[in-house]
Amino acid sequence: MIKLVKKWVVLFEGEKPGPADDFTIEFIDIRDIIGKIPSYKRMLLDKLVENVNTYDNYYPWENIKSVTPPEEVPFSLQSYFIILARDQNDLKFGLFMILLEDQVVLGGVWPKGLAEAISENEKILDGVLYAFLERPDNWKELFVVYAP
Repeated sequence: MIKLVKKWVVLFEGEKPGPADDFTIEFIDIRDIIGKIPSYKRMLLDKLVENVNTYDNYYPWENIKSVTPPEEVPFSLQSYFIILARDQNDLKFGLFMILLEDQVVLGGVWPKGLAEAISENEKILDGVLYAFLERPDNWKELFVVYAP
């Protein structure tokens, strides 16, 4: 069981401009899940962008309005991107990512069920990332969400 202490709270713009229909998602800090911060090569983002340009079920979504980190961090809003996906069984997957110069780090996971599964078996995280990149047929839809 995960101690749900630290969260990355992301505010998204709703369908209409203004705060009335905005919504938030709370990503559980990866350090609470596996005790460390995984880092990946920048080509992870490059491959996602390539998939957005190639597959009809992958979409870009300029929609991050604000991010409230679990503690003060030196990153701008434009450093963040989020992968939100729904698989063929309607399970939801969300990874909160931070783009640094030549690498991408994982900041948080959503929903709680995915976070708990990863805490029990860290290889699930690798499987999800692999599926995002190499198994487009696994997803009903996948969004790469970023700030304007």
